[in-house]
Amino acid sequence: MFRISEFSRIARVTIDTLRHYDALGLLKPAQVDPNTGYRYYAAKQLKALNRILVLKESGFSLDEIARIVQDKLTNEEIRGMLKAQLLLAEREMLAAQARQEQIIARLNYLELEEKMPAYEITLKPVEALTLAAIRETVPTIEQMPTRCGELFQTIAQWMVANHLPFGPTMTIYHGEDFTQENIDTECAFIIPDPAAVQAVASTPPIVIRIQEALPCVASTIVSDDFYRKLDWLTPAYHALARWIEENGYRVVGPAREVFYGSPESGDLAAEIQFPVQKE
Repeated sequence: MFRISEFSRIARVTIDTLRHYDALGLLKPAQVDPNTGYRYYAAKQLKALNRILVLKESGFSLDEIARIVQDKLTNEEIRGMLKAQLLLAEREMLAAQARQEQIIARLNYLELEEKMPAYEITLKPVEALTLAAIRETVPTIEQMPTRCGELFQTIAQWMVANHLPFGPTMTIYHGEDFTQENIDTECAFIIPDPAAVQAVASTPPIVIRIQEALPCVASTIVSDDFYRKLDWLTPAYHALARWIEENGYRVVGPAREVFYGSPESGDLAAEIQFPVQKE
């Protein structure tokens, strides 16, 4: 048997911790001297103490640990609980990493505000376009890059199988406002030769459709390796918004992003387009 101070040194926990666990009923001393009140612990209690410490370090509260101890769970049952806690910790880590990236992006943008790159804004009409497209509601903004990549891949494979010519890719955001959930998104390839699709039947979820002509679009082209940056196209969107407001226009349709070139060839450029009308 070991006095509480000796057991504390062996177990590498403080005396206060042992007394606290005693008060909660988590780990009672093996023996208490009725005359002196001294607590004594047995070596076999190290296993029970280790369980408590493992559960505590895994995120369980002391009340939850007390219930687990009272239920006398097996090692296998405790392992199952720890695996569940591990999955939760991994999700929290990914969420924390996403928050960290957002904070870094915001910090970078604040630094850019004082030396905002100049964007050339142009007004132009856009002719009708023939698209091979998939429209889908993406559950969260974090899933957008992966899911859009999958949609473009699906469309590209279908176009290759049907011997269709490739033009630039386009993403259209159909929602009326910005949202981080349930994002109504259309991914499409522009087909440069409309006659090529006349003998081709679309295969769900892919549709072939005509994107109507737009008489007036405010647009800017970004080619500064934006795809490598955390803030993506945000500065260009802000520049467009300022120009639209300062020049007396209003937005009358969904935003569109048209992509030219590719990251692999090092010439990827994006054109952001907002249909506008003079106020």
